[in-house]
Amino acid sequence: MNIWVAFGALIVGVIVWFFLVRRFSTRSWERHGSRVHTRNARGDVGEVEVPPARIALWLFLAVITSLFGLFISAYFIRMGHGHGAAHGISDWHPVSKPPILWFNTGMLVLSSAAMQAARRAVRFDQRARVRGYLFAGGAFAILFLTGQLLAWHQLRDSGYGLTSGPAGAFFYVLTGVHGLHLLGGLVVWLKTVARMRTRAVELIDVRLSIELCTVYWHYLLLVWLVMFALLLST
Repeated sequence: MNIWVAFGALIVGVIVWFFLVRRFSTRSWERHGSRVHTRNARGDVGEVEVPPARIALWLFLAVITSLFGLFISAYFIRMGHGHGAAHGISDWHPVSKPPILWFNTGMLVLSSAAMQAARRAVRFDQRARVRGYLFAGGAFAILFLTGQLLAWHQLRDSGYGLTSGPAGAFFYVLTGVHGLHLLGGLVVWLKTVARMRTRAVELIDVRLSIELCTVYWHYLLLVWLVMFALLLST
C-alpha cells in the first residue's frame, strides 16, 4: 500500500506538469502582458512592461513549489509513522545514499553557474561566449540526469528496489519528479541552442529565453539542494 501511495503521488506530479506545459504551450497569455509601477531616484512613478513569458514562468514555479512541498511533507509524515512502533508501523528503513549523488550535485551546480555566465555574456553582446556557456549548462545538466540514473542502479544493486520499502520508494519519487522537471527545462534549452545556431538570430532575440532558463536552472538547483539535504539527514 505504501508503495502504491508513493507512485500515485508521482503520477499526480506528472499529470500536473503535463497539464501546465500544455496550458502554457497554447500561448493564450501572450496577448496580455502586465505592467508594474516603478519609482526612479527623483520619485517619479512610471510603468514597466513585464513579458508574459516571465509571468508564466513565475506562475509555473509557484505551482511546482507547492508540488514539491507536498512531496516533502508526505515524506516527513510517512517517515514519522514508519518509526512509530506504537502505531504498529515500523517499516521505515533509511536507504544508503549512493556516493554518486555528490558528483551529481556538483554537476548541477556547474550547470547553474554556466547558465548564469551565459546570461551575463548576453548583456555584453558576447555571442561566442553565450553559445559556449549555454552549451556547457545543458551538458552539465545532462550529466546530472545520467548520474541520477546511475544512482538508481546503485541503489537497486544495494538491495533497495522499488518495492523494498517506503523510504526507497520516496527516494525514487523525489529524484524522479525533480529529474522530469529538469528534462522539461532541457527541451526549452535545446530550442534556444537551435536558435543560437542561426546567424540571422540576434542575441536580443534569445535574451529573454536565456534569462528564463537561467532562473529555472537556479530554482531546480535550490530544490535539489533542499532534497539532497533532506535525504542525507534522514
